[in-house]
Amino acid sequence: MLLSTKNQFQQLITTNEDFVFTGSYKDLTLKSVYQPIFDADDQAVGIEALVRINHASDGIIRPDQFFNSPDFSLEDKINVERLSRVIHIRNFAHSQYSQLNLFLNVLPSAGEFFALEDIRTSLLCKRLFSLGLVPKQLIMEVVEHDTRDEECLKHAMAKLSKCGFQIAIDDFGIQASNHERVERIKPDIIKIDRSLMLSYMQDDKLPLLKGLELAKRINAKVVVEGIETAQQLQAMKQLEIDYYQGYFLAMPQPIHLVNIESNNAI
Repeated sequence: MLLSTKNQFQQLITTNEDFVFTGSYKDLTLKSVYQPIFDADDQAVGIEALVRINHASDGIIRPDQFFNSPDFSLEDKINVERLSRVIHIRNFAHSQYSQLNLFLNVLPSAGEFFALEDIRTSLLCKRLFSLGLVPKQLIMEVVEHDTRDEECLKHAMAKLSKCGFQIAIDDFGIQASNHERVERIKPDIIKIDRSLMLSYMQDDKLPLLKGLELAKRINAKVVVEGIETAQQLQAMKQLEIDYYQGYFLAMPQPIHLVNIESNNAI
């Protein structure tokens, strides 16, 4: 059964000793960490929410391994994605970053379900408004996984966009995050995969430059991911890329809450 109602989520969400929201799904515990994204002036423009998954008996599971594992059903993956999004948004709303943008990963297979919803009356929109957030603060990042129906995914992202959400293509340059998906969805933001940046640094410049050309043609902003050295940052700034993300700039960390007293209503 796919999680879809407020009551279902309430049963799976708790707060820890620091009043931070966490999720529990079957044998999994879900926690949020966040990594800032910076502009060319080194000012944070938003944060990307990332889930940390801990299995009761197997310990930590990397998110990429979980979402690609044949050991978990598609239903489980969608439910973990949805529950993660719920705790990410709630923690963000009570943080020092709450006036910035929140980048949220979306599985293509899960994103397709947005095509079936009335977004304006959805649980997601209702919760945003109740937390004092607005849709344009959320950037829905379509991750690089394949989908059964790219046209359905396009329709789903178009509905989100029409309701004010921003759309991003994550990890552009690998797997299904390619030129065809970008041309089909026409996102607001393209996140360049680290592999293209590394190739550029090794004088294989064309793949990254083609990505920048594509972004310019569809009027999309660009985030370059995976910056780990000052040299890489300087090289990317010379290309006048819009936004920058990586361990050199900031590590993913649990969020600091600044409005704890109101963080008791799930």
